[in-house]
Amino acid sequence: MKSVLKFLYEGIMLLLVMLTIVSIWSEDNISDNINWIIWAIFTTDFAIRMYFTKNRWKFLKENPFLVLAIIPLDQFFQLSRIVRVIYLFRIKTITKYYVSPYIERLTYKSKTMVFTLVNAFLVVEALYIWYKEQSVSNFFEGLYVTYGNLLFFGREIFEINDTISVWSLTATSIIGVIVQGLALQWLFTKLEVYYKDAKQKYKEIRQKRA
Repeated sequence: MKSVLKFLYEGIMLLLVMLTIVSIWSEDNISDNINWIIWAIFTTDFAIRMYFTKNRWKFLKENPFLVLAIIPLDQFFQLSRIVRVIYLFRIKTITKYYVSPYIERLTYKSKTMVFTLVNAFLVVEALYIWYKEQSVSNFFEGLYVTYGNLLFFGREIFEINDTISVWSLTATSIIGVIVQGLALQWLFTKLEVYYKDAKQKYKEIRQKRA
């Protein structure tokens, strides 16, 4: 029962992230209020986890980007592009925090299947967008929109109006958040390994000289 509640809770958190992505391209008071409410929910969640963790300093060291993500830096900037970058950073960090534990449990075969299904989804999505959106004139532009949303740049270049297109691109953005988060996690893990190896070699050299 406890695991089911945890799964439902983290699922709700992901839905909130999706809602943030939907509103991120709008510049109105409603979207601002939505982002403030979602920020407050995630900040409260962080505070609760921080309160109940046994080693708070270790928790902070292991989740430095999560700490930065809950700081409302966007309120100190007025340029919309800077604010959007901050929003995207917050979304990327929070989604990675909730999704990565589940991704790490997948086997190589499962990951291959997920990779194939994601690409198939993007191709079908590109075909639908090409068919429905007047701003997209051919299939390759449709692919540019879908794969562009995987990296958070396709939505601004083409005007997307169809409701199904918007929600499917939102799902694509969620996938992009997960993929980029995993890529960053892999990079930081590699850097940490190289740093520890270099530190160990330096220590051995100092011991030999001594």
